[in-house]
Amino acid sequence: MMDLSDFTAQVQVAHWGWTIALFLWLVGLSGMGMFLNNWVREKALVYVCTVAGILGTLLVVSHLARLLNLPMAAINSLLAMSFNFGSWMFIGICLLVVQCCATLFYSLVFAGVIFKSEGCRKLIQRDCFNRALAAIGVAVTIYSGFLLTQAVGVTLWNTALIPLLWIMSGMASSIGAIELLMVTGRLPEEKVFWSRRTALWVEVVELFTIFAFVHVALSSTSAAARAGAEALVSGPQAVMFWVGVIVLGSIIPLALNLITRSHKVLAVSATLGIIGALLLRASVLFAGYYEPVLM
Repeated sequence: MMDLSDFTAQVQVAHWGWTIALFLWLVGLSGMGMFLNNWVREKALVYVCTVAGILGTLLVVSHLARLLNLPMAAINSLLAMSFNFGSWMFIGICLLVVQCCATLFYSLVFAGVIFKSEGCRKLIQRDCFNRALAAIGVAVTIYSGFLLTQAVGVTLWNTALIPLLWIMSGMASSIGAIELLMVTGRLPEEKVFWSRRTALWVEVVELFTIFAFVHVALSSTSAAARAGAEALVSGPQAVMFWVGVIVLGSIIPLALNLITRSHKVLAVSATLGIIGALLLRASVLFAGYYEPVLM
């Protein structure tokens, strides 16, 4: 694999670390979980999505600034009626806040805390409300992938395949969460009878998208994109990518779903799928290199 440190001292700058990887994973789990909740509509899944969404938002805010800075900045912007709608980060934070507030409201109604009226209970049962939250969940997941594509200079990430990859891996992890909840008796099995069939095609599409992502990067005219793909295939991130993402996170869950529906095996398969989604985001993040600037 080529060593880009021969070209530029900025080679390691693109590594955002586990904080951002966890943020991307939690947001994908929450977003696609709320998408699937349009059909499930059970409090256990809503609770998981709420916690994941809030934790993910706190992680990205803590990475960008001190946690207390954002509320003050928001208050000042509201008082001055000054908003930077040209900033993708601003748009993303707005989407995350809407996702957190909507899922928190949903959870509080289910729990019978604060929002105890019959009107609130009827609201969360309406199709329009659940479809709106499903759309917000998909938008948040797509945004988390789109955010990477806008990173100037990191050509490995500058592809429209990343939002699709985030959608499919988010689906895989949220289906894994649903199956774990079902196995532990927190979701009725008759409500998620479709999970096995859906998990199969999600894993297949995810594997195909991963292949397309790596192939496009290896064929790129950009040295940084090729170096990033090589880091995944045979470089520093190869073990995480091949063992964690491909074998444990995709192939084994796919095979186990085809072989058996034993609850114990299903729990293992679901757990591996969830971990695989996290390792996918981490490996893609850590493999990002800035395009070298030659003088």
